[in-house]
Amino acid sequence: MKRRLFKYMAKKLAAFYIAYLEPEIQSYVLNIKRKNFKYFGENVIFKGGGEIFHEENISIYNHVRIGRDYFLMGIGGIEIGEGTIISRNVCIHSGNHDFKSEDYLPYNTTYIKNKITIGKGVWIGQNVNILPGVTIGDGAIIGMGTTVAKDVAKGEIVVGGAFRSIGFRSSSRLEELIANGKYISKTEKNI
Repeated sequence: MKRRLFKYMAKKLAAFYIAYLEPEIQSYVLNIKRKNFKYFGENVIFKGGGEIFHEENISIYNHVRIGRDYFLMGIGGIEIGEGTIISRNVCIHSGNHDFKSEDYLPYNTTYIKNKITIGKGVWIGQNVNILPGVTIGDGAIIGMGTTVAKDVAKGEIVVGGAFRSIGFRSSSRLEELIANGKYISKTEKNI
């Protein structure tokens, strides 16, 4: 009987945490970080449970909503226009490792930085990935599960995650780096 009661209480406590405490904690942390953003507008709501890096390069304008489990990497700059709605589990990544490194595999320690601009009144669906350098025009809709690898025009609706090959690494240098064990994870512990 005690064991069942304990399990019941643990479930209720976990539900209370998820429903009430976690969003409050996320809101509190975000309000502390708010002053670090390049620009942070009015009536911006994060639904909680996400990560933000390099907020000093991120501008979020008025009336923006960002769902749970977001990932914002602002290393190259991110601008999110007024009235934009971003669903849960969205990754916006404005930088990428330099995979053309002559020194390490799979990449080196430098970032290639490319600003992402998201227009006003954009709707971004769940599980979307937005890659560095992309501009999404005002009023565009990005369908669930889409990987946005190129610009989206004003009012355009895009869906899907089509795959296409864009090239290959230098095979001779690749073989040499593998043979010499030149992996970035050997020298950089925080990757």
